[in-house]
Amino acid sequence: MQSVYLPLQLAPNNLYQPILPNWSFNFLNVNAGVSSNASMEQEILQNVGSYGKQIGHLAEALEIVIERLKLLDDSALSDSDKDALKVFLGDVSAVRQLKKKNPQ
Repeated sequence: MQSVYLPLQLAPNNLYQPILPNWSFNFLNVNAGVSSNASMEQEILQNVGSYGKQIGHLAEALEIVIERLKLLDDSALSDSDKDALKVFLGDVSAVRQLKKKNPQ
């Protein structure tokens, strides 16, 4: 029986395919988009806090504003507006409870 060898390649030599572009698990680098000032953004993340920490501070401050202005009792707000505020306050409360369970 005679063998025939053809320069035929049905599969690629390199099977590497990035699953999560812009992610690196070596040093956990995440680049979710283009920043207008990447060096400033990096400095803020290092010296002020992560995006999650910054959002948490905003949420806590907004919670105070909602309570001090008694927005849930404001007749000028629609029921839909009040529901949105209640959902937000519920989320802030849920995060607070999780932080109590898992202090760092």
